[in-house]
Amino acid sequence: MIGKVKRLRHQGKRLSDREIGAAPAVEGEVKVYGVGTTIWASVTDPNRQVGDPLLPILYEARLTAMHGPGLLLKGEERPQGNAGSAYVQEWSVRISD
Repeated sequence: MIGKVKRLRHQGKRLSDREIGAAPAVEGEVKVYGVGTTIWASVTDPNRQVGDPLLPILYEARLTAMHGPGLLLKGEERPQGNAGSAYVQEWSVRISD
């Protein structure tokens, strides 16, 4: 599904409504899939068959809310190269028509 995604946290700390509103959304193909026993979510460029995620992968992703064309995913984000502790992350996703 194609959507616009905004991250709602920075290193586990919830952003203010003002910060969230001012942040640009990342538009791409939102994929939620299972890898072994873990659910992952990613956002990739829909025009590329293979490519790096546009946002860090959301591990242990779960749907926490859904309303109309919007949904909220919550999981954990890991620092690049798994260097450091994981932290809570939430994505606000607005599905494109």
